[in-house]
Amino acid sequence: MKSGLGSFLNNKPRKKNERREPSIAIRVGVLGGMAVLLFAVLIFRIWFLQILSGDQYVAMAEDNRSRFVVDEAPRGIIFDRNKVPVVENRAGLAVTVFPPALKDPRKELTDLGKIIGMPYEDIQSKLDQHSEDTYSSVVVKKDITPDMKSYLIERIPLYFPGIDIKKLPLRSYPGGAEAAHVLGHVGQIDQAELAEPRYADYKAGDEIGKDGVEYQFDNWLKGKDGGQQVEVDAAGRPKRVLGSTSATPGDNVVLTIDSKVQKAAEDGLNYGINLAHTKNYPATGGSAIVMDPKTGEVLAMASAPSYDPKVWVGGMSDQDYQQLTSDNTGDPLLNRAVQGQYAPGSTFKVITSLAGLQEGMVTPLDTFNSTGAWTVPGDDTVVFHDWSALGVVDLHRAIVMSCDTYFYNVGYRFYQANNNQGMQKWARMMGLGTPTGIDLPGEASGRVPDPAWKQEMGQTEIDKMWLPGNSVNMAIGQGDMLATPLQMAQVYCGIANNGRIMKPHVGLKVEDPVTGEVIREWQPEVQTDLPISPQYMDDIRQALIGAAQSGSAIGDVFSGFQPQIAGKSGTAQVAGKTDYAWYAAYAPASDPKYVVVVQIEQGGGGSASAAPAVRKILEALYPQAAPPTPAQVAAQTNAPPSN
Repeated sequence: MKSGLGSFLNNKPRKKNERREPSIAIRVGVLGGMAVLLFAVLIFRIWFLQILSGDQYVAMAEDNRSRFVVDEAPRGIIFDRNKVPVVENRAGLAVTVFPPALKDPRKELTDLGKIIGMPYEDIQSKLDQHSEDTYSSVVVKKDITPDMKSYLIERIPLYFPGIDIKKLPLRSYPGGAEAAHVLGHVGQIDQAELAEPRYADYKAGDEIGKDGVEYQFDNWLKGKDGGQQVEVDAAGRPKRVLGSTSATPGDNVVLTIDSKVQKAAEDGLNYGINLAHTKNYPATGGSAIVMDPKTGEVLAMASAPSYDPKVWVGGMSDQDYQQLTSDNTGDPLLNRAVQGQYAPGSTFKVITSLAGLQEGMVTPLDTFNSTGAWTVPGDDTVVFHDWSALGVVDLHRAIVMSCDTYFYNVGYRFYQANNNQGMQKWARMMGLGTPTGIDLPGEASGRVPDPAWKQEMGQTEIDKMWLPGNSVNMAIGQGDMLATPLQMAQVYCGIANNGRIMKPHVGLKVEDPVTGEVIREWQPEVQTDLPISPQYMDDIRQALIGAAQSGSAIGDVFSGFQPQIAGKSGTAQVAGKTDYAWYAAYAPASDPKYVVVVQIEQGGGGSASAAPAVRKILEALYPQAAPPTPAQVAAQTNAPPSN
């Protein structure tokens, strides 16, 4: 009975919502269907990879066993005007890294850095710049030494997979530091530069001009890189070349610079600085410029202190960089000729003279009495001093003797006439207050102060006012007036060229490196034709001839020199420093071929250092000129600074 009851109970009807276990047949069917589906997907995927994407993956497989090795194009050669190379190329060695072939990147790159003198972080930074270019070798160090090369070659197969040594062209400077600021240097493009529009066609790792001519003419000097697609084995070692493209050299650039004149300028500037040192003047730096006034061509441009641009080749060490940028090295990277801004001192008096004559403030016959000091009329508390009591002077004698009193009166007449833009107008017409437009980077503007500038820059109500002293100070090139040596050279080019001011330039032409065909040529460009009376211009020119002769403010510096020159000295006072020395000249005076301007920081005055430096330069340009006699040397040594 129990057994029957149990059978009955076990076979009781299933409730409506109670779950029923599937049968084995259903389970097998489901699993079989899933297997068929997975097999179909697999077949489709194989078909897709082999048929539709086969070419793509074959290419990727090829890339995994090959890499592209860039052959850097040699930059164009830079010549002087006589086709003497001033920047050329030499063969060098570089270390490259192929990241996919590194087995232990951190260790291998750290060990590599110890050999080539480069921190791991710097190497990794270079590799990061090429992170998107997976299949190319990256140059991490240029211009390695023969010892580095020998050490690496022995160890690359076992310890440095993916690291290689290649040949590449490097910049060479036959003249050493000569014209370093004009020529500039090259370096690897950085991330900020890659974002600039001018580098839209460049890529990470490219060498670009960083300064000077290298920067200004980079689009011509830079060639087009070539390279080789190289098959490598599992260790990253090259097996065979799969294909190659030849590098195309950059175009050659010919400059207006004359190497012989450049050397004369460098030697003359150094002579003036050393002469100042013998007289116990600090002479912390300076510049020298030689120009052709008829064309605006810059024949020489020197700046001191200077540097040897080869320190940039292959990357600069931290020690070298500190040497170039520390406070006690005198800022050798600054091109003082175009970036230095200084009060022009008495070299500015030619502008005051022309402005006074043209604006009717004075005539050539007007005279003023120089007693050694001049007081602002109506204000006995403001006294301006002269370098000597010169008595009654007219315009001619005022320029010859650099009489401050004469020009104080001219400046005051401008103020009295409420013509506080007269001197400024002529200063700007002669190129001051704005860049000259020379084809070199970083040119400074200088400053031509006026009432609007005073109003904007003044800190107090008095500071904001244009006072008589502002006009008086400006008349002698002092106060807030600032000019670059290049701007003052352009002023004297305008006087030498009878009022026609040419745009200064250092580029002469661009040539094809193979055929020599001229691709681009720069012609002389008139910047300004000054509306000056020929008679007034002749008055100024005759006075400048007198200012360079014995008996003038400059003394006997140019005694016996032939051909005859015209020139003007300048001594600029700077608060807390020794006087700055200027001299601007052109020669021959009757038919000017050269304009020479020298400025020496804390050089003690025009006659103390700048004028002798100009003579030294002109002696190199005119070797037949008699050297100064011992008496003249003694006179130069003992002469007081002129204005």
